[in-house]
Amino acid sequence: MGKILEKARMILRNVYVALGATAMPFLIHAMYGMREPDLSNYTVPVQGRVVAEETGEPVAGINVRYMYATANTDIDGRFLIYVPEEDSYSIRFSDSDGFENGGFFSNKDMNITQDEITNPLEVSLYGESPAAVIHGTVLSKGTGEPVSGIRVIVYSEAGNRGESAYTPFYSGFEILSDNDGQFYIQVPERDNYSIRFLDGGGLFQLKIMQVTSDEIKHSLEVDLEQKPEENDEEVEPSQ
Repeated sequence: MGKILEKARMILRNVYVALGATAMPFLIHAMYGMREPDLSNYTVPVQGRVVAEETGEPVAGINVRYMYATANTDIDGRFLIYVPEEDSYSIRFSDSDGFENGGFFSNKDMNITQDEITNPLEVSLYGESPAAVIHGTVLSKGTGEPVSGIRVIVYSEAGNRGESAYTPFYSGFEILSDNDGQFYIQVPERDNYSIRFLDGGGLFQLKIMQVTSDEIKHSLEVDLEQKPEENDEEVEPSQ
């Protein structure tokens, strides 16, 4: 009987996750009257080039953002966005794909004035580390079935990476497990990682795993426990 109830709860959860992924954006827009941003006043061009601080080589795949204006640098490290006419700007440069440029680069916020954007910008980013991959499968501990729609978030420490040693680091990467319960994340290369598995469907307990750089060379198998019924005692996150 217990396994039948677990399977029934799994079915309800999967329906919730499916609706959340498809219908929720439309419901939110309808509830709050959200509209697409008006970009008609984004007429001021901002262009430039992103290079590696250590080598001066161009860096591709860097996301350049100011409010609703966004673009990625090309293979020559160049970018072009249009922004509204203002006195000053804080433009964000972030590495969105470590594999595209051979390693992860640190994020940078650049504060500039309207006069400074009349000339192409030269932006240098510090190369943090090569990229690594964390992959595996999320399963229900009760049924052994794969669990889709689980948020997988990676935190790590710099370890022995020079000046940034022992500084908590959020990789900036988060992914959902697919229909087969599998996940695949590109993260900066570190000695140790802390991975959180969160169920937006509310059926499974939070799980936190501590893994090393050696352990992520192999596929991880993650067993999630279902939350107890509301009248049961609260259970601490599983480790």
